[in-house]
Amino acid sequence: MTSRVLEGRFADPDREPLLGNADVTPPESDTDAGEVAYERMKNKRNSDGGDGRNALSFEEAVEQAGFGLFHGILLVVCGWANASDAVEILCVSFLLPTARCDLQLSSSDIGLLTASIFLGMMIGGYVWGYLADQQGRKRVLVISLSVNGVFGALASLAPSFWLFLLLRFVSGIGVGGSIPVIFSYFSEFQPRCRRGAMISGLATFWMAGNILAAGLAWLVIPSTGLRFQLGSLDFQSWRLFVVLCSVPSISSAFIFGLFMTESPKFLMEAGQEAEAIEVFLKMFTFNNRGSAKAFPWHSLVLQEPGLPHQISGLQSITMCDNEEIVMDTKLHRLTHKLKQVLSPISKMFITPLTSRSIILFILFFCISFGYVCNY
Repeated sequence: MTSRVLEGRFADPDREPLLGNADVTPPESDTDAGEVAYERMKNKRNSDGGDGRNALSFEEAVEQAGFGLFHGILLVVCGWANASDAVEILCVSFLLPTARCDLQLSSSDIGLLTASIFLGMMIGGYVWGYLADQQGRKRVLVISLSVNGVFGALASLAPSFWLFLLLRFVSGIGVGGSIPVIFSYFSEFQPRCRRGAMISGLATFWMAGNILAAGLAWLVIPSTGLRFQLGSLDFQSWRLFVVLCSVPSISSAFIFGLFMTESPKFLMEAGQEAEAIEVFLKMFTFNNRGSAKAFPWHSLVLQEPGLPHQISGLQSITMCDNEEIVMDTKLHRLTHKLKQVLSPISKMFITPLTSRSIILFILFFCISFGYVCNY
């Protein structure tokens, strides 16, 4: 038997993940599983006589980094990205009355145009979510926000309905990536005691995006003076509105690409201890400005020996020699990759997560259905 390691980016066999599973058996209490595991790990380290200040788990490191200015800046940056997704989704609803005559839309065309961005979000949501676990939250956010903004802006130049529909669909693929990943990225910087409140704060920026889209539509679309000729294209005010709606996404992509750090949890899962410590140090420095308090640790806790692990982007597969030959065919490589991409779905239906996953699916479907029906 031979072993093959897929996903070459994390294919270094000597590189240990810094985050381990606390227990492979189902927790006794579903509700408090995370806190129980955290307390057990901390108590075990204290009872062993280890220096808890110098070697910390992920949750302990986030707690020690403090809470303050860094998290305020993070809330504004991530909130702006969240608002940009709301603007892009609501954009079509505001421009339809004006664009209907320009693009000669029928009732069925309007239905297709409204649904196109959501269809793109369905596809993009899963693809970008998988890539975020493989390549990192920050990289996926930059790319998905760029796709959202660039293709949203290009839609303003579409001379026909079908090209406009295609560009809105691709823009939806970008929206589908940034919405779920931004919440994962944001929550991985938050201390446990403040995580719920901060995520709620991030969600309020969605409403701010709705207000921004409505305000832009009110200011721009009725203005006949903004109409001009761009070659053979009659560039009316609704097209300018489409361009303006793409600005939040593009600006968010630039901000994340130039100034924001990678998620420390992802860095620890990838075995990048030095980079993760650097992020925690930056959080500590921002949150303790003007304080003489010292940086309280020097290393992060490695996974305890003997515990099984599976980290994002690193999967080991054991196969026979003849199976390796079969894998060389394009069809089997494609089939194997598809199974690998879809495997996270099956993990949501493993006990004790099955009932919780089903309930959350139903709740989120009902909330989304009621929300979209308003438009």
